[in-house]
Amino acid sequence: MQLKEVSYYQTGGTCDQWIVPGSVPELAKAMSRLHAEQTPYFLLGAGSNSLVMDDHWPGAVVMFSRLKGICTVHDRIIVEAGVLNTFLAEKCLADSLTGAEWMYCLPGQVGATVRMNARCYGGEISQIVESVTVVTRQGQIRNYPNDGIFLGYKDTIFMRSQEVVASVTLKLKPGEQDEIRRQMEFCKTDREKKHQLAYPSCGCVFKNDYTAGVPSGLLLDKVGVRAFSTGQVEISPYHANFVFNKGASARQILEVTLNMREAVYQHFGIWLEYEMEILGQLPEDLKKRISEVREPRPKESEIAPLRERFLAGQ
Repeated sequence: MQLKEVSYYQTGGTCDQWIVPGSVPELAKAMSRLHAEQTPYFLLGAGSNSLVMDDHWPGAVVMFSRLKGICTVHDRIIVEAGVLNTFLAEKCLADSLTGAEWMYCLPGQVGATVRMNARCYGGEISQIVESVTVVTRQGQIRNYPNDGIFLGYKDTIFMRSQEVVASVTLKLKPGEQDEIRRQMEFCKTDREKKHQLAYPSCGCVFKNDYTAGVPSGLLLDKVGVRAFSTGQVEISPYHANFVFNKGASARQILEVTLNMREAVYQHFGIWLEYEMEILGQLPEDLKKRISEVREPRPKESEIAPLRERFLAGQ
């Protein structure tokens, strides 16, 4: 089996080992072994925020597709890392619990949602997390209360420590099913209207740069990045921060995104940071370009008019 068969972006080659634990202790045992053997590895949930490279990966890939336990206790839900965001939202609806409506039709699994502190439609996972159970790189199981875990937008301690989110306890509130369902349908309809699920993608390629006061998608749109689209790589006509895979290699997708970042820097002086995670073997020439960081030189004369229109809702 190739990684492109299980990655949301439909890219990726082969690997030396597949590890698919069925419980938190199994995950801990696997991590302990990888650490003892010094085996390189990367984590792959649903892959909805990732681009997996096509070259063979000489190591292990840890997947969470069997970690699907979910249990409701009054207003709390204990959920394992491999549960899909949409399934969690549906479970909350069934139990008349509000707080997770925004997760409906959000691609990906709960573990990654917590790890990256995902947010959309006014919701953020940090708002409903009570505690998180993780497995360290050495195979130890630890529990963290929601106190200092979430550092900001798409930023948590787990992204820095490389501890693996194994399960999470969410604290929600009782709600009316009709209202919960209405909010869920709004999220679904909005994604469909924006054609976000039309082709494989990783969601937004770049993080928002809040110093600009303008979403990255608008900056990308303003500089005309859709001109970089090819037959295999299409920048969405509806959201310039979405890049669709229509039969491309991982390298082709990366090269298009690098052109997008360069165009924004040349026009606005803003150096966009990747939100998309790049997994696997990265060729040296691409590694250098991806890891490049340039000094921001915001061109306020170009940004200000766009910011005014954005704040005015135009």
